[in-house]
Amino acid sequence: MNKKELTVILNHYKNIYYTHTVVKIDKADSLREFKFLLESLGLKKERYIVENEVIAENLNLKSSVKECYSMIFKSFVKYGVYTNYDLDEIDTYYQELTWEFTEEENKCHKARVKYILENS
Repeated sequence: MNKKELTVILNHYKNIYYTHTVVKIDKADSLREFKFLLESLGLKKERYIVENEVIAENLNLKSSVKECYSMIFKSFVKYGVYTNYDLDEIDTYYQELTWEFTEEENKCHKARVKYILENS
């Protein structure tokens, strides 16, 4: 698959995800099909990135808060965990990863979450 095809697929998924989550038009069937397609193509990380973009836009997150979420996402991906920009979901996964993280990663994670809570 070339870059243009990838862009078209991800943009189409973003439109469907936006319509379903923000506009509240039921697109659950299309989302399920696209999630399966993206997983089959090995684009799980890209799927979460697109979903997180829509979530950030919908919540009107400041750029510094978006960057903290992004850094959390990247640190989780190193351990094969994908999560959306949702502190409850992040906390759930963090409880599992806390023992795998290095001392520095734990320290950074706690600072990022604190910053998000203070600036949201």
